[in-house]
Amino acid sequence: MKTHNELYRNSKEGNIGGDPSMGFDREYRLDELLSISVVEDLCKEIQKLIPVSIALLMPDGSLLYSAGALASDDKEAIGRVVGRDGIDRPTTFKSGDRKIIRFPILHEFEIIGYLVMVHESAKNLPSSSVIAVGNLLLKTFSHLILSRYKYELTAGLHEQVVEESYARLKEKAALLKKSEQKYRQLAENLEIEVQKQSRKIKEAQTHIMQQEKMASIGHLAAGVAHEINNPMGFVSSNLNSLQDYEKDIRTLTDHYRSFLSRLKDSLACEEDQTRISKGLESIIKLEKEIDIDFILADIPNLIEESLEGAGRIKKIVSDLKNFAHPGEEELQFADINKNLDSTLNVVWNELKYKATVTKDYGKVPEVQCYPQKLNQVFMNILVNAAQAIEAMGEIKITTRVENGNAVVKIGDTGAGISKENLSKIFNPFFTTKEVGTGTGLGLNVAYNIIQKHKGTIHVDSIVGRGTTFEIRLPIDGLLKPEL
Repeated sequence: MKTHNELYRNSKEGNIGGDPSMGFDREYRLDELLSISVVEDLCKEIQKLIPVSIALLMPDGSLLYSAGALASDDKEAIGRVVGRDGIDRPTTFKSGDRKIIRFPILHEFEIIGYLVMVHESAKNLPSSSVIAVGNLLLKTFSHLILSRYKYELTAGLHEQVVEESYARLKEKAALLKKSEQKYRQLAENLEIEVQKQSRKIKEAQTHIMQQEKMASIGHLAAGVAHEINNPMGFVSSNLNSLQDYEKDIRTLTDHYRSFLSRLKDSLACEEDQTRISKGLESIIKLEKEIDIDFILADIPNLIEESLEGAGRIKKIVSDLKNFAHPGEEELQFADINKNLDSTLNVVWNELKYKATVTKDYGKVPEVQCYPQKLNQVFMNILVNAAQAIEAMGEIKITTRVENGNAVVKIGDTGAGISKENLSKIFNPFFTTKEVGTGTGLGLNVAYNIIQKHKGTIHVDSIVGRGTTFEIRLPIDGLLKPEL
């Protein structure tokens, strides 16, 4: 460990003194530990008590502070006194008619400087008094030095901690910046992956919805075929009747033509009227046999019924085609009441043997929607209503406008839904039907479609009394096409 003299010499050469590399627990010099302004105030007060000159010296004897006049001989004597090593207590020396008392200033058991007091022997000032005052001043310096030393230690420690913390923070900041870049890249990659997966999920949802729609159509196919067969049956029957009528009319026409021809010949030959009379009787008899009056009256009815049947077939096929269309239709304004009628036309065979359908349509303005998707919602609810009715019951459809919404209520008198199942009915794959009779997606698809329309779907049910679905759709044009 270097002595304070060596450290002071190094500080004079600029090696230490405020060098952060020395650390907060380095050796401190006297000029760092004592405030000269405080020393000056103390020395002035001492000089008021006793006539002495006071000086503070560094370990190498260089002057740090002086109070009072020092003769050149005194300075030389003080230099010689300071140069003597090994003195660590107050020592008195003479220099002519003056007495020099040197007090070593100690810090951590090492001399960091000297207090020198000079007084004239002629003034009969006892050295003991000067020494007592010097010791008092020395103790004061020691307290000041200790306080300053503690402060410097604390400040140095704080500075070192701050610098080390700052260095660590810079290092952490660099690591965080590197991590940020890494995670930013990961986030960008994740966003791309999320978009990719979102597209896949959307495609899967569209596929599932289309599968559910086609499964429903497959279930309804037999009923639709039956509905088509009914009008086809009487159209076919009417055509057979028309075919028979055509044969009879053709036969009668042949008789008319034959008679007219013979009548013409008879008139030309002026033959008797016997043959004409027989011909007329034959025609009148044939008219009675074929009932020509009935035929002529029935032909318009047959044609009208056939046209009506053909129209029904065309409507059923058109509704079924629109319902099964796989494409993503455009957002458009549609008449909810007409949508309900179109759906009823498709599912009628499922309903007519189970329930009487009562319609209470209100005056509802056109709603901005995806019509095919709403038809699928209505179909799922209506088919479920029919399946919930064991014997003949009733299905009531009501439409109204309430608070800016088109409201559709579809109620049935079926078995109802238990409370424990009521909260699950819109969950995917949930069904209370027997295995193989339901996919569990119908009401989930309906829920998602209504959500897409920014609407709501609510269900009330009482076991044994029936179920009512209420659908609310905004009609204020707030819907926008999805991107």
